[in-house]
Amino acid sequence: MKLKSLLILLTLFQFSCKDKKEKQVETWNKRVQEFKIQTKKSNVFDFQKFIISKGKIGEIKIGMHINDAEKFLNQLTKTKAEAYDFGFDGGGFAYIYSLKNQPVIALIPKRDSDEILAIAALSKNLKMNNGLHPESTVAEIRQKYPDIKVNQDIMMDWEFMQDEKNNLQFIFMTSENNQIGEYSELEIPSEPKRIDIKTDWIEIR
Repeated sequence: MKLKSLLILLTLFQFSCKDKKEKQVETWNKRVQEFKIQTKKSNVFDFQKFIISKGKIGEIKIGMHINDAEKFLNQLTKTKAEAYDFGFDGGGFAYIYSLKNQPVIALIPKRDSDEILAIAALSKNLKMNNGLHPESTVAEIRQKYPDIKVNQDIMMDWEFMQDEKNNLQFIFMTSENNQIGEYSELEIPSEPKRIDIKTDWIEIR
């Protein structure tokens, strides 16, 4: 009788240990899966958090230091360019941040400083609250700003449209052969004549 009771207890103990081990494995697998999901999420750049608005894109603001801004850009790769490429003379650099080799955003600091002077939205996935984005056409911009005109940038030989309220510009890298406007005088804005041209980037100052 004692032997039978001992065997029963031993069997119950084995099942208990097996059940406990299975639960431990299940818990471990669940934690590993949660970690993988969290890691995957952290590697995804959330464009919806980067709304283009006055003085900033998302949490990245004019006047912020580059190092602080880069905390929001961990998923992107960084390359150095000339500030002149974005229309800033006098030397200095710009930093372009890309996702899978596709430029997303550029930060232009003041010369000999890491304080952000301007921000360029380069990806069409970065949007304003009104839906406009890099690659919006002149026609689409005119729908949101009916009275907007186009200006020449003499130094860079391209054109831009100005949202004065939000202090940002829609940049068009046009040339003399495909200009949006017709300019009879220097520095005098023109009514847009070609409305199918797409924005190359949106610049915040």
